Amino acid sequence: MKRDPRRGADPIESQIELALAPGAFISDWDCSSFVDSLEEVAAKIAKLAATEPARATALYETFLAGCYAKAEETHDSSGSFGQFASDLICAWIKARQSSGANPDETSSGLLAWMDDDPYALCYGIEEDVAKAFDKAGLAAFEKQIRSRFEAAVTAKPKPAPAEPPEHVRRRWSGVLRTLYLAQKNIAAYVALAGETGLTAKDCHALATLHITRRKPEEALGWVQR
Repeated sequence: MKRDPRRGADPIESQIELALAPGAFISDWDCSSFVDSLEEVAAKIAKLAATEPARATALYETFLAGCYAKAEETHDSSGSFGQFASDLICAWIKARQSSGANPDETSSGLLAWMDDDPYALCYGIEEDVAKAFDKAGLAAFEKQIRSRFEAAVTAKPKPAPAEPPEHVRRRWSGVLRTLYLAQKNIAAYVALAGETGLTAKDCHALATLHITRRKPEEALGWVQR
């Protein structure tokens, strides 16, 4: 979103900058209180999202850019800073949905963060975003992930240091499994497992899905497998 230059900077941007404390190293000991201060600012943006979702979206993007810049100055062995960034992304998704943004563009923006993630702030984020997306958003994200998976399936091995296609396939098949579970799409999950190899974890996941659908006999079948 482009800001009207006549309006100047959003006043909450200065609060974001103050909370992030650029240039100050955050030790592991101080990380928890540091994240608490970030959450206070995030809560203010969340209140805006109900009435000004487009403004909230822009602020979340500013906040996330600041978090990526701050990661180099943060010792986050507890993972609290990484979880905060993940929560910001989920809030960004919800704000975009409230503003009526195109779900395909939202998915593309999320994938851009996942692709360029030197500090692993998006590691394992698919489980969280699957809950943040509405039905249309989840379908759009699943479609783009499926496209990446299929491209990896047909890709030929590349010389180092390129990531081997089998690693790419494994990555996106894992994301697809998470999304199919969120959609409770048993047929798609079973089909994917057939493509990539059924595991004990798959059997457990499918048994759980059948239990939620009150089909204990089918669930028992997957447990036995």
